[in-house]
Amino acid sequence: MSNDVVEIRLHGRGGQGVVLAANLVAEIAFQSGYMPQSFPFFGAERRGAPVIAFVRYSRESCLPRCRIYEPYCAVGFDTDLPRAAVLEGLQQGGLLLLNGQGAALQSWIEEVNNRRVFALDATRIAADLGLLSSGMPLVSMAMVGALARVLSLGEPKTMQEIIQRKVTRHVPANIEAVQRGYHAVEEVFLDACAG
Repeated sequence: MSNDVVEIRLHGRGGQGVVLAANLVAEIAFQSGYMPQSFPFFGAERRGAPVIAFVRYSRESCLPRCRIYEPYCAVGFDTDLPRAAVLEGLQQGGLLLLNGQGAALQSWIEEVNNRRVFALDATRIAADLGLLSSGMPLVSMAMVGALARVLSLGEPKTMQEIIQRKVTRHVPANIEAVQRGYHAVEEVFLDACAG
């Protein structure tokens, strides 16, 4: 990164836990000695509508509170999101984290140059643990674990403590989802997805 401010933009749909994930990542950053901020941006509040959340952290407190247009890290909560929106402004040398697997990742990777791509099947993790709302897998916790690992931001023990304090429902399953996401995320390459 060119400076000491890390900027992350998270993209998803209403009901996937994008805003909660941003808040938890900011809390992890705080526990890791950074000065963070997180905030959402969305239109009409309804399940399935596009949601964007922002996280910014630094060792210093001189953080602007505005939308992030050129993130170091972009996060897509599913591969059905509009690629152009998720990839817009992603810094050269930046990171892309996606919830997806196999062929669904191929078209994304084809559009990403000079950036590292990481992925995991957060949908399966959430479904396996019974983290569902109206039949929709709640992928936020697995994505938080993966993002913390990709950014070398926090250890699973720190995340477990935060979840125990901040999350009120399905705490054991949410802790397990964070840990699975942390361990499941992998860097992916075009050749690996082509088959």
